[in-house]
Amino acid sequence: MYLTREDIVEVLKHMKSFENDLNNVYQSRDYNFRDNMGRRNALMSIAQEREVAKVLRKKFDNVVEDGAPGKPDIFIDDTQTELECKLTSGSKSKGSRVYALQTDWETLCNKESLDYLYIIANKEFDKFCVLFFEGLTSDDFFPPSNGSRGKSRMNKSKGMAKATCLVGDFFNHNEKYINKIASETIEEFTSHQKKMRDLWIKYDSIPVNSKVDAKTKMLIAQNKESESHRKKIKILKDRKDYWEFGSKRYRFILEDV
Repeated sequence: MYLTREDIVEVLKHMKSFENDLNNVYQSRDYNFRDNMGRRNALMSIAQEREVAKVLRKKFDNVVEDGAPGKPDIFIDDTQTELECKLTSGSKSKGSRVYALQTDWETLCNKESLDYLYIIANKEFDKFCVLFFEGLTSDDFFPPSNGSRGKSRMNKSKGMAKATCLVGDFFNHNEKYINKIASETIEEFTSHQKKMRDLWIKYDSIPVNSKVDAKTKMLIAQNKESESHRKKIKILKDRKDYWEFGSKRYRFILEDV
């Protein structure tokens, strides 16, 4: 892999300085530079490409950054490698911030395979999660939807398998929920066994000469508990299947740099 954490930390420090300068210029005119993070990031994209190219020139003889339509953001001539640079701050959805890692669908289909560097930044531009992907293909993205202007979002169930996190961290929500459900399943089996054991103790403690109704009631209670247990286990299994076989969901952790 041709990018390291040290490389990206250097890139981010220069980008932070540039972003701060732009913010000061906007504030001097009573404009809010960070109010629209999408527009802010569009202005910052040139800094991302330039600074990444700078660190790569320390390792390779010929590195070109362009970013024009149809051209790779960065081209490493020594290895004939094309690197796409993306900067996002996500969008609000149901009270939480969602990060749709996007690309230009047509470009990716034409190139067949591309490397990507995604920088996720917060509003203040002082916390980041940086992901490097090697060899993403169109199979790792959903086809663009109507009105998306040719932009397609990553199918994280596939694409994130190729991710190397250079700054910050991420984790799979699915694994978190699967582990939680596994614990709940063990608790349910333990609880069920205890309830059944208590019911049998009560059943055996009923005097031999007592009315038949007493023992019948205990057997009915046992059957109800068994049926309730089966329903709970089925619900837990359905939940586990949802997280195990459904789309994978990720949480990105931004690091102060």
